[in-house]
Amino acid sequence: MSRHRPLRLFLDSNALQALLDHGGAVYEGELYQPRGRSGADNNDVLALRGIMLFARRGAFEFALSSNTLREVDATGDQSYLRWAHDVLDHWEACVDLAVRPFDGSGVGLAARLGGGAFGYLSREDALLIRDALVLECDTFLTIERRLPRNAIHLRRELGIDVLRPPEVWDLLQPHLKGL
Repeated sequence: MSRHRPLRLFLDSNALQALLDHGGAVYEGELYQPRGRSGADNNDVLALRGIMLFARRGAFEFALSSNTLREVDATGDQSYLRWAHDVLDHWEACVDLAVRPFDGSGVGLAARLGGGAFGYLSREDALLIRDALVLECDTFLTIERRLPRNAIHLRRELGIDVLRPPEVWDLLQPHLKGL
């Protein structure tokens, strides 16, 4: 099945961590240096760079939630927490509440997570997927490798794509000419 270009991406806390850990490579084109806690490899960082360059054109929105902030806070890293708050502030500033950015469809989808069909999700992943659905994100961007193993089921049952950076970048590249 052909996937669409993402319009609203929810950032898993590990993707947020990768953007902080590898900001020089992502935003400034510096060489990749293995570091940080995100688990991002060179392919992830190169894809994140492409995604961020694409995002500069206003082609989609990034979202995160209070549950993301709880995960970040649990790390005890105050600079990471401050940065996460900055990203959340940016997301909230981009959402124009005057034009009703949410139609409520995500709330019904999120309610489906309570069923036994999603028992493979950790408590934390379930909370973040729920938030992504309520915020009507079409894509959940993660660095981890375990969660995307269930991507087909999540897409079929909830309509959300759970993708790693290289997969998102693959979806975006064909649209570069149109921007």
